[in-house]
Amino acid sequence: MEVDGETEDDDCGTWWTQENNSIIRTWQDSESLLDARIRAQRRQQCHSDSFHLLQKIQGLPPAPRTLPLELTVLYNMVIIHSNTTAGGLLAEHSVPVEDALSRVIEVLGQDETLGAGRWEKILAADHSLEMTSALNRLAGLQCALWLSHGQLQDAVDLLSLLGRTPDLHNCSHKEDHLLSLIKAWKVPLEEPETILTVQTTSLMKDVLYNAAALLQGVIALNASDFSQAVIFLQEAASSLCSSRVLADIYTCLGCSFYKMAKPQVSLQYWRLALRTDFQCLSALYHSSVLYHDIGDTESELEALALLHAALENPGVDDSSRKTSFPFRTELIVSSSVLGSFIHAPSSFEVKYLMARHCLQKRSIDQAVGHYLELMRELQDRSPCQGSSSSPAPLPRIPAIYLEASAALLEDERYQDVITVCSELLDSVRHLTSGVINVDSLGSNHEKAKSMREQLNCIVWASSAYLLQGEAQGMLGDHRESITDFTRCINLLVKVQCGNSGSVDFTEYKVCGILKAAALLGRYHQFQDMGENTKALTNAKLCLQVAPAFPGATSCLLNALWTLGQKKEATSQWRRYQSNKENLHQQWEDIRGDLPLYLSLIRLRGDSMDESLIRELEDYVQNEEHKMSSAGVALLL
Repeated sequence: MEVDGETEDDDCGTWWTQENNSIIRTWQDSESLLDARIRAQRRQQCHSDSFHLLQKIQGLPPAPRTLPLELTVLYNMVIIHSNTTAGGLLAEHSVPVEDALSRVIEVLGQDETLGAGRWEKILAADHSLEMTSALNRLAGLQCALWLSHGQLQDAVDLLSLLGRTPDLHNCSHKEDHLLSLIKAWKVPLEEPETILTVQTTSLMKDVLYNAAALLQGVIALNASDFSQAVIFLQEAASSLCSSRVLADIYTCLGCSFYKMAKPQVSLQYWRLALRTDFQCLSALYHSSVLYHDIGDTESELEALALLHAALENPGVDDSSRKTSFPFRTELIVSSSVLGSFIHAPSSFEVKYLMARHCLQKRSIDQAVGHYLELMRELQDRSPCQGSSSSPAPLPRIPAIYLEASAALLEDERYQDVITVCSELLDSVRHLTSGVINVDSLGSNHEKAKSMREQLNCIVWASSAYLLQGEAQGMLGDHRESITDFTRCINLLVKVQCGNSGSVDFTEYKVCGILKAAALLGRYHQFQDMGENTKALTNAKLCLQVAPAFPGATSCLLNALWTLGQKKEATSQWRRYQSNKENLHQQWEDIRGDLPLYLSLIRLRGDSMDESLIRELEDYVQNEEHKMSSAGVALLL
């Protein structure tokens, strides 16, 4: 019976081996196919076949003769499946590995152990050469799974067992030993085997080395240990990987040197990344950021334009950038681990960056063109929400429309300003009802979130009315301009603070500046209409709302002087002169909190009328001379 049993096991083992080899040959053939869709279907079929074969083997009790085959089929199945999923090696892949280790423990006749103790017992036992090879492959796969989930210490412990190195439990910074442990791992000689594998253990070792170096480089980069990050990343760049991963490594090296204030070295690495993989768009984006920081606007916009063109016209299929072997660094180190270092903004975000930077640099014609293109794209299709956070996220759509309106206003396209603002108001007007008490914003998280959103809607709508009022005034329609400015003020009045105005957050400050700007806007319109008394009232209110607002004092002085109130004008002038530096500093503190679409307010400012200043100074001197003359006469 034993002989018959052994014969039956041998027959099963032979049949299972043939089926495994057939699956691997099918896999290898599928990798040479040019059609990506057919290749994906073949991969799915190979995974399904491997899974069913493993189920058949594990349907019988574990036996020493079939364990090498079982471990090899498991190894093949996990690698094939990781190639068919977007996430590479997954947590679910650890389950069959743990099950296989339990079956090995069962064959060895040892007590079940959890964690690293399993591997210690398994590797300490005597095994055949075939079993040793299978266990080394499985151990390499186990290390890859641990590395993919950030469990570097577990990988260190297992590799120390594989390399027969001394126990590292009492050493500090164990992860620093990871690369040396992978180097010390002596992979068993792999003679031509009857059981085919998707990848040899020696090749897996090379991939593990590259992945471990890259992971530790990214960890050091995130920890701001940039010199250590450079060491690890340069080690990763010198080891086995695909062109895609090598480009990512160069990109991370560029980021490291950028943080070390070495911009020229950073640019060299980012250029190298693009030469290695022309689809490494993150290197192009980082270059634009560097150019922005050093003030090279021309190069910055050129880089952004190239990036936008590349995003609008994606290149060849991603598979062309992979190595020809299935077990790759990409399966261990996912893009989410590399974070913002290898992520590029979307085409919408890049177009917005171009528009914003042009507006900031006062290249108004270019800014208008970019904003109009962006709004057209946003109307045609919605921005894609990526799985990872963008390094340059798109602002809220109303903010984009308001920035576009500000650019159009600067470009003297007043009718277009009115059109864009009207479209924005149609979408947010229904969200601006009710009074907002900002004192209660911090009391409840959900309530605070809702109130802040309503407050944002009021800021957007009032800003639209303000810009629209400016445009109407420029077109000469003073009455309509005053109506828009009044609507702006009426909206802002809904924002109330019951704590003596002692609320300190950005949105509330913006509301105050908007109100002052609308009051000053009404002042100009009333002045142009010859209604100087109403103009004076608005100038006083503006100065009361925001004493540091540019032009507020100048407008008040001009209104008082026009109405012949020279003594009050003189008093205001003296008060301004004594407090000028303080007011200037107050405005500098406020202007940094203003959104870009209010740039016309903070950049235009109404400078003092030099002729008025001379008249004021002459008047003050005359008054002082009269007073001194009267004093002398009294003494005489």
